Amino acid sequence: MNYSHAFHAGNFADVHKHIVLLALLEHLHKKPTPFFVLDTHAGRGVYDLTSTEAERSGEWRSGISRLLAAPIDVPEVTNYLCHVQHAQATVATSSSTARFYPGSPLLIAGQLRNGDRAVFVEKHPLEAEALKATLHRYSHIAVLTQDGYAALKAELPPKENRGLVLIDPPYEAADEFMQLADALRMALKRWSNGTYCVWYPIKAGGAHERFLQQLRAAGIKKLLLVELSVKPADSPLGLNGSGLLIVNPPYQLDARMQAILPQLQRVLALEKVGDVRIEWLAGE
Repeated sequence: MNYSHAFHAGNFADVHKHIVLLALLEHLHKKPTPFFVLDTHAGRGVYDLTSTEAERSGEWRSGISRLLAAPIDVPEVTNYLCHVQHAQATVATSSSTARFYPGSPLLIAGQLRNGDRAVFVEKHPLEAEALKATLHRYSHIAVLTQDGYAALKAELPPKENRGLVLIDPPYEAADEFMQLADALRMALKRWSNGTYCVWYPIKAGGAHERFLQQLRAAGIKKLLLVELSVKPADSPLGLNGSGLLIVNPPYQLDARMQAILPQLQRVLALEKVGDVRIEWLAGE
């Protein structure tokens, strides 16, 4: 395992991803019937922003820290900050709750009602054990130590027949985009009416664009792209932007993101460059 999210927790991409994730979970709350969430690459669930890794990268300072210093007065961002602070309080061992940043599993677990269910998959044993410790107080969840893509076949379709699949791989493998496209097509054959939220990195070279074109050509009926970039697209230095591909998005999610992301981008962008892209690749 070369990738460690401890270096990147709370960065602009986490802020972007988690605002959208919570909006998707909020939509699932609109119906009383139980829902299911599968997180295929879950990680450890919570990250210490005072750790050696977090301090070395300092990425959280231009992410969650910057947003806390200049909050945006829109419901989705207020909701996100509220849930981050609640999640921090559930794991804090001292008065210094702000040192922690919740990963997706902790945010998801906090949104489950009685009857809702979540499965978190993490193939690296030490990370999976840490995740179990993070989520020990929550019921209606399972933590599995296995390959995330294999879990799509094993866990879908869920008995609830409504819910969300979060696919957020580390992009360590050279062929990660190819694996991801194949896995998503397979998952949709098993559960076509679920909502899928796929995170991808935006870097120089445009590998993500080739991935998106593959899926555009796959005949998927509803594909919404929600991207936030904080550097020029051709910058050779690391991560330029954060992309989310949402299959079967809820009604008006695109309009909600159009109202939020330009404001968020202005707060998070480095040197006031970058862009927002919200686009239907299929449907609508």
